[in-house]
Amino acid sequence: MKNKKKAIILTVSSIAALGLILIGGYAGLGYYYAKQNNHYTESQAKEIALSYVDGEVLTVKKHIEMEDNPAKSEYEYEVEVKTADNLLQEVTISARTGTIEIDD
Repeated sequence: MKNKKKAIILTVSSIAALGLILIGGYAGLGYYYAKQNNHYTESQAKEIALSYVDGEVLTVKKHIEMEDNPAKSEYEYEVEVKTADNLLQEVTISARTGTIEIDD
């Protein structure tokens, strides 16, 4: 009975460890590809944002956008711009392509 219990515990522990290794490897691949796809700098992201929204850049945040296919993972810049009307406009810019997404 004790040997069966030990075997079950060992099996469950091994499966859990393997799962953690696979998840870590997947996330690691995502970060690797995002770093390889990083073609725009923070200052370029600011310029792109200001070319679409007139105003003053308040903050720039860079974060990773993980995709189901790790090779398509990329960094994105979230740029907060204060407009002349004193409104806050958030512009999201792909660090891979430089394309934008404006949140209204």
